[in-house]
Amino acid sequence: MLSFLAACMNKPNLPADEIIINPDEKHQTIEGFGASAAWWAQDVGGWEDEKRSRIVELLYNRETGIGLTIYRYNIGGGLADNIQDPWRTAETFEVSPGVYDWSRDANAMWVMKAAQAQGAEMFVAFVNSPPARMTVSGLTTGEKDGKSNLKPEMYDEFAQYMVDVVRHLREEEGIPISYISPINEPQWDWNYTKGQEGCHYGPQEVLEVTRALLHALDKNGLSDDVQVSVFESGEWKKSQVYIDKLLKDPEVAPRLPHLAIHSYWSKAEDKTPIVNFLERNFPGTKIWQTEWTEMKEGRDTGMETALTLANTVQEDLTLGGVTSWQYWIAVSRYFYRDGLIYVNLSDRAVIETKRLWALGNFSRYVRPGYVRIGAGAGAADITVSAYQSPDNAEVVVVVINNGKKPVTAKLNGLPAGMTQFGQYETSGAESLGEVLKGSIPPGFTFPPESVTTLVFSK
Repeated sequence: MLSFLAACMNKPNLPADEIIINPDEKHQTIEGFGASAAWWAQDVGGWEDEKRSRIVELLYNRETGIGLTIYRYNIGGGLADNIQDPWRTAETFEVSPGVYDWSRDANAMWVMKAAQAQGAEMFVAFVNSPPARMTVSGLTTGEKDGKSNLKPEMYDEFAQYMVDVVRHLREEEGIPISYISPINEPQWDWNYTKGQEGCHYGPQEVLEVTRALLHALDKNGLSDDVQVSVFESGEWKKSQVYIDKLLKDPEVAPRLPHLAIHSYWSKAEDKTPIVNFLERNFPGTKIWQTEWTEMKEGRDTGMETALTLANTVQEDLTLGGVTSWQYWIAVSRYFYRDGLIYVNLSDRAVIETKRLWALGNFSRYVRPGYVRIGAGAGAADITVSAYQSPDNAEVVVVVINNGKKPVTAKLNGLPAGMTQFGQYETSGAESLGEVLKGSIPPGFTFPPESVTTLVFSK
């Protein structure tokens, strides 16, 4: 992982009308973009086919949607009477210890299979809370005082429960789950007042749950196909004590493919210390950004929130060096800046947002296996990142203009042989629309408050 200064060199000493890329400067390999199906899929999956299919198409189809490749499936802890909002709790397949009703969660299963048919390639099964019977409080919302809620004697049983679910999904449903995420935002004081599934864990408990899950995967013959994704930190700046505990363990550390961190409430100055800490102490550690939304009241379908999203993605990719970027709830019924798509329960309206298409400026074109390469821009309001395909036949450049005026710039540094070009824009006027195609022009114009993807190919 590169140092902070090397990772963020987005403002080199360039003229304001120049963007430069450097294919010889190699950074991380991208593993994909995705979003969570919690908890909307349990409702929307039972809607009329036209509307539920359209939602999945918008998210996972590469031609008519944004081409996400990662699907996050929530293994629910069980419907809870103390959770008033049905979009904050989920069925469990478990009927009694070791006994399952696989007909449950049918709506969410429909959505997951539809996403697979539309182009989802990687599936993550994640857990917010163990089933209620395994908890101290008997609730999936957490311990009454926000303390640890998984009973110590239940670590192995919890691990086997997750493995049983994933084995069924893989072997009986044909869903190639490749990651289990057993813990979500362990720092927070999860308790019944939170109104949704959650469970607090201390650093040692995170380590032991991870160890138990690794042992269960080994015991059940799944360790070659399924890996453990931990620890879904609630934010960057409260991650270090958990990271240290996990990555210093000689048994667990070598088996972690990455660390999973959320970008809520995280600015550049929060991410930098973690990036540098990992570089100094655990070089080569991959980071996945696995949850983010703006955390702001009110619906916004326009470019203000789209720019916030795009800048967060760009910063996480360049400064944070993440190899995957995954959004929180893809679909929302709330008056909040959360879903990529809004729905109204009254008439089941499907409402697209500009942030959906702004994420698509990355996810549709920066595909799994692409490598981030060096990039910089001279204009004050412009940020840029660039990516190259594994066969070196394509270069993708994502440009964000945060300013109130258009910016025109030339681009230098393309590899030889690039002759074809496409320009795709999300702005007040366009939703990932193709605005130019054909021969490479001498310069490019980026409208005010826009996200633009330039695709160059041989």
